[in-house]
Amino acid sequence: MKTIVSLLMSENNPYHRIEDEIQQATFRNELSKAGINLIYTGTWLKTAHSDFFKSFGITWPQHNLLRILRGQRGNPINVNAVKERMMDKSSNVSRITEKLQKKKLIECRPSEADKRAVDITITQKGLDLLVAVETRVHEINNMLAHLEPSELILLNLLLDKIRTPPNAETR
Repeated sequence: MKTIVSLLMSENNPYHRIEDEIQQATFRNELSKAGINLIYTGTWLKTAHSDFFKSFGITWPQHNLLRILRGQRGNPINVNAVKERMMDKSSNVSRITEKLQKKKLIECRPSEADKRAVDITITQKGLDLLVAVETRVHEINNMLAHLEPSELILLNLLLDKIRTPPNAETR
């Protein structure tokens, strides 16, 4: 592990260093640098995903909603349940469903159980679009393909740890 760290920290590593990307020579400390690097990289990945989904005529949050609906296997789900499952919790699910309904990718009906709620299901056209996306999803997944399997495991562990509150009990 020490050899990986020393390679990555050397001035002539082959990677796009955050210092060069944002043209900032120094940071207050490694914690500050890590936070900026994480935000910058997250934005970079999100932009690439947005461009990818745009080629299918949808947005990243619309794709997320379609995948949630596909996971329902034909069973309707209401807007509040969709909101809970969305990756981007700030997504406007009502607006997203409206746009997907206009594209005939989903159907919205008043809930039989609660007349104030709306049940959403994916259409065959929506399912077909997801199949088309999946035939090219390797393009977006390849953004991480240059990482070794052990690096991907470490990355996933570190990302999970970042989202875990400092005082959380471990399982």
